[in-house]
Amino acid sequence: MAVITPFLIELGKKGIEKFSEKGFEKVSDRAINWFKTLFFKDDKPKKALLELQENPEDKEKQNIAKAIIENSIEDNPEFEKFLKEILEKLPKIENTITNSKNVNTGNVNTGGGSFRIGDDYGN
Repeated sequence: MAVITPFLIELGKKGIEKFSEKGFEKVSDRAINWFKTLFFKDDKPKKALLELQENPEDKEKQNIAKAIIENSIEDNPEFEKFLKEILEKLPKIENTITNSKNVNTGNVNTGGGSFRIGDDYGN
């Protein structure tokens, strides 16, 4: 279930509306309807989703959302295929760094020495 964490963070940041714009059309109606029943009532976000949207990086809020999904799958194992479909068909969420300086993308092994990176590196 760790694979769902980036999805939940993005869901919290952008809301389901953005996912609808960027890929939900590729997901079956049954999978979308299942997902919506977990986090929406009368087309309005339930408390767990609202709290996740308020603070998407909060581990506790992520764990609550994960528990809702896990409980649904425990109740009906068929729903696991819906989760897999959603995760496979939505655009992949990747963390990238662009237009930034002082970023090390390799391994750092100083062999016990000091390590410095920054504007005054080498001076």
